[in-house]
Amino acid sequence: MPSLKNDREQELLKSFQNGDSAAFEAIFNLYWQHLYRIANRSLRSHEESEEVVQELFTTLWQQKSTLRILDISSYLNGAIRKRVIDKIRSKLVHEKYWNYYSALRIDHDQSTDNTVGFNELNQELEKAIDRLPTKSRQVFKLNRLEGRSVSEIATSLKISERAIEYHLTKSLRVLRVYLKDFILLVIFALDLN
Repeated sequence: MPSLKNDREQELLKSFQNGDSAAFEAIFNLYWQHLYRIANRSLRSHEESEEVVQELFTTLWQQKSTLRILDISSYLNGAIRKRVIDKIRSKLVHEKYWNYYSALRIDHDQSTDNTVGFNELNQELEKAIDRLPTKSRQVFKLNRLEGRSVSEIATSLKISERAIEYHLTKSLRVLRVYLKDFILLVIFALDLN
């Protein structure tokens, strides 16, 4: 026989899915602290943990009518773990690009030829990014230049994660083709010096 707690959670879930903000608030109050602890265990940052939990509940409310949730507890536990992984992945990507950029800056400071090559490559990259379709350009900049995760971008742009991945793949493909010849010329020019 189901427990009283499970019956209450099922009632809250049904009411929430029908747009009842009081049920949403009850779910929030019931799970917020538990989800925060899960996030903070991995992120070890009060601000980031709060942000991840807040984003989860924001998305939950925004997508209340389209989500098919059978067990709110299982759904929230899985969703917070996915968001924590995305957050960690985003931080790693951001750190990787920052290290790459820092290395380029060090090389950039060492010689005039490298400075010219760096500036030209940067200009060509900006031109290539500007040629992307609007949505792809927006997704690319948020992910690759700002280091935001796929789920963060999906939430802020209100489109699916699959659409975000499509735009990223499309952007990278276009940029590779556009910059292929230019990068070869820069490498060739640097090798001559």
